[in-house]
Amino acid sequence: SQCAIAYAREAADPFLQRVYYGAGLLKLNAADVSAQEVYEKSLGYGTLFADVRPYTHLGRRKKDKIRIGYISGDFRQHVMQYFVWPFLAGYDADTFEVYVYSLGKSDQYTDFFKTLVTRWRDLSAHERDMERIAREIHADEVDILFDLAGHTAGTGLAALAWKPAPVQLSGLGYMATTGLRSVDYFVTDHCCDPEGSGSEAFYVEKLLRLTSQFCYNGYTHLPRSTGTPAQGRGYIQFASFNQYQKIRDPMLRAWQEIMERVPQARLLLKNNAYSKPGVVQSAYARLQRLGFDMSRVMFEEATRDYMLRYLDVDIALDTYPWPGGGTTCDALYMGVPVVTMYGARRSTRFSYAMLHLVGAGKLAVTSAAAYISCAVSLAEDLDRLDEMHRTLRRKMETSPLMDQRGYMRALEEAYIMAWRNAGQGL
Repeated sequence: SQCAIAYAREAADPFLQRVYYGAGLLKLNAADVSAQEVYEKSLGYGTLFADVRPYTHLGRRKKDKIRIGYISGDFRQHVMQYFVWPFLAGYDADTFEVYVYSLGKSDQYTDFFKTLVTRWRDLSAHERDMERIAREIHADEVDILFDLAGHTAGTGLAALAWKPAPVQLSGLGYMATTGLRSVDYFVTDHCCDPEGSGSEAFYVEKLLRLTSQFCYNGYTHLPRSTGTPAQGRGYIQFASFNQYQKIRDPMLRAWQEIMERVPQARLLLKNNAYSKPGVVQSAYARLQRLGFDMSRVMFEEATRDYMLRYLDVDIALDTYPWPGGGTTCDALYMGVPVVTMYGARRSTRFSYAMLHLVGAGKLAVTSAAAYISCAVSLAEDLDRLDEMHRTLRRKMETSPLMDQRGYMRALEEAYIMAWRNAGQGL
């Protein structure tokens, strides 16, 4: 994080300044630092646009419907595909129009998404020219622009500095404030940013709290878990499918103690990082140095059928301080309980919020000692573990985490409120 931000400050190209500064902020969320530090460094991103002259929106043409724009580089096979689906497939077409600004690669998911919306604009050819992208959005007379990527790769966040829409939002794809004061609102929920917690102090945006900030769209063709695999296999298989960059040594030490306290248990680490040269060797040496019995650890690269691999997993171990988002949803949907740890900082609380929504909040704890105890006690109670495997998908399907209609109704009410607060109207 420090290196990326330092590089950004030295770069002559404004595009590279923004890309590297944003990358530095993304990496910072993987570090165990305070919300105040993340906030203060995020403000530095906004200073990169000090010379930008934003659009004004006086005298805008009144339209019959509110025009919503979504901008991201991830309208494709990507973890965000689960969460953008309701925006594109579930909107109220009597009240809203939906414009999509795609900045990334296209695939079969992209082709299908295109069929769902009012207008699709592929602006990937202009990814280095955010002023051009802002100009295109402004010319389309978008009323509310929602950035879905924040400071992640391929983002279009920088275009919002030109204020191409009268109301601008961010959230979902990123875990902290954008640092851009031209962004009016940040979409969150009551678990990640509880009322009265003082969260507002760490955002330049106003908070829009939903019951769940995420709405997960699971694959309906996937088989359900028929129970915990340990019942027939004779040992517990722990697993983490989280990104390797999220795994820090303090969490590995907790995992190592869990493995010591659950004899014969195995640990499966599965992620696309393990297909890259040298990563498995480095990870192997790292875990060995921390005291793992490496005969009980397995590394696997990502595969297309990775969701089915969850049917071989008994308990998922989450990462801290950067927990799973899509990976947590995937595990729960496949019937696998997720043990997580969270703190005061918003970005540590994603899995906690999801577990709370599906009635499994006891799996979310606030200390390493409690995390170890929770994982071990669950591994030792096969009846409880088996019941969770058989019921988690049903609980998830009937929770706010998968209630597309309720989610879109709440979000669109927030859109209307924000539109009216901007001095506009229907």
